[in-house]
Amino acid sequence: MKVLLLFPMADGQTGPAIKHAFENLGHTVKSVDAKIYPGASYLSAHDFKPDLVFCSRTATLAPQILKIRAEFKHAMVCTWLVDTRTTTDHWKHLFPLITASNYFFIVASRLIPEWKKINPNTFWLPQGLQDEIYGRPKIITDEDRQKYLCDVSFAGSSRDPRGPFLDNIEQMNIHFKKWGNFGQKIYNEEHNKMVALSKINLACSGWPENEKTTSVRNYKIMGAGGFLLELYRKGIYEIFPEDTLDCYKTPEDLAEKIRYWLNHEEERKEIAASGYKWIHENATYTHRIEMALDYMKADL
Repeated sequence: MKVLLLFPMADGQTGPAIKHAFENLGHTVKSVDAKIYPGASYLSAHDFKPDLVFCSRTATLAPQILKIRAEFKHAMVCTWLVDTRTTTDHWKHLFPLITASNYFFIVASRLIPEWKKINPNTFWLPQGLQDEIYGRPKIITDEDRQKYLCDVSFAGSSRDPRGPFLDNIEQMNIHFKKWGNFGQKIYNEEHNKMVALSKINLACSGWPENEKTTSVRNYKIMGAGGFLLELYRKGIYEIFPEDTLDCYKTPEDLAEKIRYWLNHEEERKEIAASGYKWIHENATYTHRIEMALDYMKADL
């Protein structure tokens, strides 16, 4: 199958991961950076003649998609919204693109009934592991140990609901390191090293009220063999099996969990190993693209 991929590519994240996944499944992919060159989408389709057009949440793609659908009536168009907010109204600027798509995929399961009012073919499609990049580190140096070794690490920002949780950890007598908006942003092999050298990798994914959705960073942590401690939300064990991570609910609960896991190394390592195995066998981007294609199989 010929796939026209209209996703941001320059950041080296979701777009390249999806491209790798389609190619891993034997499909031919032509990519256009939707963030930089959205206007090139129609011309690329005209030359490439795709069977499937796979779009990002780029509002300026809407007129291009309408032209593509008018010319290539056999081609399927889908859009994957890999970000989440608490209401569909936040994404009103995307409605023309979403209604122009044959299928629409979202990561926030709670909002599916609302999205189906805009596009009836709306389905849950969680993010996954970019396994060609994120895994156990190839080598760890003394310099890496000096930089990353700690009891607990957190990479991200301080936006709600993270503040009280992070503040509580700061009061504990442990070695706590923060990355992302607190200092250096960590990606790729450096992220693998950070994960490997942290006894506990803390996650505090936003919008827990959206239920079955978490940050893609969880996949990166588990995919690199790290022990993941995540903020609980309804449905999290429908995303990840219970033996692959642990969850906390309050700042006090988090502190108690940290003390427990720092004192139970073997059990912690067993959970991390279970998470690593499960992610690589079940939740890479290749698995997610297989899931998307299964949703669309009646029309492809």
